Amino acid sequence: MLITNEKTNRLVHKWRSEVQSILVGTNTALLDDPELTTRLWPGQNPVRLVVDLNLRLPSTLKLFDGKVKTIVFNLIKSHEGNNLKFYKISNEIGLAGQILNALYHFNIQSLLVEGGTQMLQSFINEDEWDEAKVITNESLLVGKGLPAPQLQNHQYAGSEQFQSDKIKYYRNQRHSNP
Repeated sequence: MLITNEKTNRLVHKWRSEVQSILVGTNTALLDDPELTTRLWPGQNPVRLVVDLNLRLPSTLKLFDGKVKTIVFNLIKSHEGNNLKFYKISNEIGLAGQILNALYHFNIQSLLVEGGTQMLQSFINEDEWDEAKVITNESLLVGKGLPAPQLQNHQYAGSEQFQSDKIKYYRNQRHSNP
């Protein structure tokens, strides 16, 4: 996640403080080495979740520093120790549904899916999302970049501007109350 101004960055940390868990995929973990904490905002750190199906992430990543409970969804093993839990899933059914089912059993009732594109798209495709917050920097040019996830069944709910960052809010029409 590339955020170009401090105000937006603090807002993202505020959002993290409002949920019980936060999720990234393998590529985001490898490329960004995120901490997934609330270090720029007061509050409790969410449980960090990462999908690493084939357990190829290096143990030197910040996600594995032991400071915050971390759950690794994978196809290989179940194991727990030192604030780190490996949770075995199946590749025969939908990923998003399996993650949400596991969170239900762990009594974790809220989730922020922070990236990347494939992870976000899996939740969208399985219709397992309530709200989307799309941050776009209107002045940063970085070349072609990666394609953004494609929302389905969405309803525009408003926007905010923070310097060069625009945040658009969307709701899942199927999950919204009339």
